[in-house]
Amino acid sequence: MKKIGVVVPIFNAEPYLETCVKSILDQTYTNLEVVLVDDGSNDRSGEICHQFEKKDSRVHVIRQSNQGKLLARYHGIKALKSEYATFVDADDWLDINAYEKIKLYCEEDIDVISYQIIRYFNEDYSFVSNNYYSSGKYMQGDIREHIFPTMIWDNVKKRCGLDPSLANKVVKRDLLLKSLHNAKHLNISYGDDVAVTYPLMLYARTLMIIDESLYYHRKRNENETVPYFADRNYYRKLSELYDYLIQAMGEEYQFTKQLDYFYESSVKLYLKKYGDKAEQLSYLFPFHKIPKGKRIVLYGASKVGQTYYEQIKRIRYGEITAWIDRAYASYEKLGVKAVESIQKIEEYDYVVIAIKAFDTAEKVKRDLIGMGVEEEKIVWSV
Repeated sequence: MKKIGVVVPIFNAEPYLETCVKSILDQTYTNLEVVLVDDGSNDRSGEICHQFEKKDSRVHVIRQSNQGKLLARYHGIKALKSEYATFVDADDWLDINAYEKIKLYCEEDIDVISYQIIRYFNEDYSFVSNNYYSSGKYMQGDIREHIFPTMIWDNVKKRCGLDPSLANKVVKRDLLLKSLHNAKHLNISYGDDVAVTYPLMLYARTLMIIDESLYYHRKRNENETVPYFADRNYYRKLSELYDYLIQAMGEEYQFTKQLDYFYESSVKLYLKKYGDKAEQLSYLFPFHKIPKGKRIVLYGASKVGQTYYEQIKRIRYGEITAWIDRAYASYEKLGVKAVESIQKIEEYDYVVIAIKAFDTAEKVKRDLIGMGVEEEKIVWSV
């Protein structure tokens, strides 16, 4: 029987930790190696970890200063000696037969084994996140043909194809270690699974997708704010993730296009915290092309320009040094007071063309270049 290593990254998880670790140690499949990584907790999490270590020889505890989940996972995987590895988040838990049902595929030497997650809200309400792809075994050619084209984003169904969660996958340890090593420098919380799972799949020779609901993910209460939504550096970190994935994934299988849509979806997800109009945005400012805090000249005051203007102002993403349009006088009559003549291009880091039609945007771009604006500082993306 092949040994499965389980890493639990932990930060202030005292209310749930015992349930989590017990669900691992009580598995009907017993050939396990368990690493509990206490990532600088200041509650009783560390004490609970050591209690389990004393009771069960399969448990090993790592204590570190708070360094984030990516480094906690990396240090945990490095400590394992097993051929296969997986993760369980400290507030989640497993079906008691989870690894018993997985062991067959480990014996078949499958690289990545993916199963379904039960989203648990309370005792009265939970649901299964169904697989996007058909269950079964995918060889490397199948992965490239059937998984990669929609793995990160399917723009028809408006969702990812392969759930990026690391918690619902058992993976060859060497594959995980390589992907975690490459991503461990990232200073992110949102997308930490994404940064590991999708690059890892480039090297997977086999994937098994099974229709078994084996992992319970505890959903937070509706009145609780997701921590990364409270992070004022959300966009900077999202851009860091995007740049890393662009470099890691390459140009094959339209990964760049998928990542662009993933970025757009991630921005809209963040904007949902404002309620009101955030979910109804028809046009999204090109956050992925312009770093936060830059000076921006906005060219165009139609619906696209007005939407961009509102987004930038709402989240204080940058400084709008000028909002210009050839027909600025007509917009003033309509009540759009901030619009000025195109002669007002002065201090800027980027000039953003807020126009929907490609042909018109191209003409504007040529005009801007003719006015002395450097081409690399002109951005158009609708």
